[in-house]
Amino acid sequence: MVGFEKVNKFVLRDFSLYIPKGERVGLMGEPGSGKTTLLKLACGLLVPENGSVRVLGEAPFYWRRNFPPVISAYFVGVPLLDRNDTVRQGFELVRSIYRIPESVFWEDYQELSRRMDFFAFEHKSVKELSLGQRVRAELSAALIVKPKLLLLDEPNAGLDENGKMALCEILTERGQQGLTVVTATSDMVGLAKLCTRFVLLKNGKAAFYGSGERLRSQYVPADRMTVLLDGKLPDFEDLPVMQYRIDGKWLTLFYNSNHVTAAEIIKCILTQSNVLEVKIQKPTLESMEFMKKMEPS
Repeated sequence: MVGFEKVNKFVLRDFSLYIPKGERVGLMGEPGSGKTTLLKLACGLLVPENGSVRVLGEAPFYWRRNFPPVISAYFVGVPLLDRNDTVRQGFELVRSIYRIPESVFWEDYQELSRRMDFFAFEHKSVKELSLGQRVRAELSAALIVKPKLLLLDEPNAGLDENGKMALCEILTERGQQGLTVVTATSDMVGLAKLCTRFVLLKNGKAAFYGSGERLRSQYVPADRMTVLLDGKLPDFEDLPVMQYRIDGKWLTLFYNSNHVTAAEIIKCILTQSNVLEVKIQKPTLESMEFMKKMEPS
């Protein structure tokens, strides 16, 4: 679907990546790591100094002549609706530009206005909207053209929790229908809920590309085990753990699940003490601990 082959542009150096159809990909990395550059290359707003970018086998600018559009994009600070138009007038202009049949367009408009909750202010001018209202309307404008590739730059900025949830549900549904979504955001919670794959940008390259489970396993291997003991404390010198905490009869252990299993730790404890209860918690991509450990060494 989307391919980058040895691309050089700004911070991206000899960058290669392939995103299949229907994937929902999250871009991660420190500010200035190239996330927005990657999105702009994918939609043709930028062209590579060297290498190539292809969307469905063609350079992105090739699809600008296509109706309906293959690529749709939302960038923070780049308005999709004229600020002097009402929201509805802005959508009417989108329909006209992309030559979308009225019956299909307005049916989709009604659904999006309900789910993204902008129906109540559709007759207000864009310049009168709050940030959250404008983001809801402009994200819907990017969605209503039904592209095959959707590029999003910080889509959750300005949205409340209901808006974030509605957007995530819509993108998940569209992804299951074949829409490819590439999202750059610092909202790790939003990424973890939405994305099927993750890209970690570092030093101009993809330091990681894969599933959330593999990302968690590779960069956040510390699992937590909480054990209720009935007896003496075990000898911690014998336990293959990273750190531990004691609270009465409760023992909390942190261990590297890439190196030792929970069963092996429990077996070691049982040779020295009785165990009444065991709880195991794996780290999540949403956790702040993940954000601190995200960068590879």
